[in-house]
Amino acid sequence: MKKGLNIMLNYSKKHKPKYVKPDSVKELERMAMEAARIKHPTIPEYAIAPRKFRDDKANDLTKCIIEYIKLKQGFATRLNSTGIYRNDIKKFVPNTQRKGMPDIFGLMNGLTLFIEVKIGYDKMSLDQEKIKNEVESNGAKYFIARNFTDFKMWIDNLINNE
Repeated sequence: MKKGLNIMLNYSKKHKPKYVKPDSVKELERMAMEAARIKHPTIPEYAIAPRKFRDDKANDLTKCIIEYIKLKQGFATRLNSTGIYRNDIKKFVPNTQRKGMPDIFGLMNGLTLFIEVKIGYDKMSLDQEKIKNEVESNGAKYFIARNFTDFKMWIDNLINNE
């Protein structure tokens, strides 16, 4: 065996700990399955695809939050702030949306919600801090979501205290 290949085979990189699904995400899955059963009453239960969620990546956490707000009879949507590449002009065209807008916009029980998703060591930019201050000074609710459990506690407390 060549020396370089042997080194690569013995190389052990650090692995992330295995993802353990929190109870709040399991509850979201149960809620989503129940909603699917109600929406499709003629489909046998065994034929309904299981609703699966995770909250360990930004995209997955965003999906969890949007689904939870919808299941609680609210409105939620992802705010897309990325530009697009235009093949016809061979250029990247930036979005016209303001810098620093949060990832999710929602409406629930008369409340306006702005939710910024941050995973791991990700932190807010100055533009995001400015938007947060503007939003809150105008009466809307702003939350920085790092995991689904904390978001669920925040939104449930918000709804119960309104």
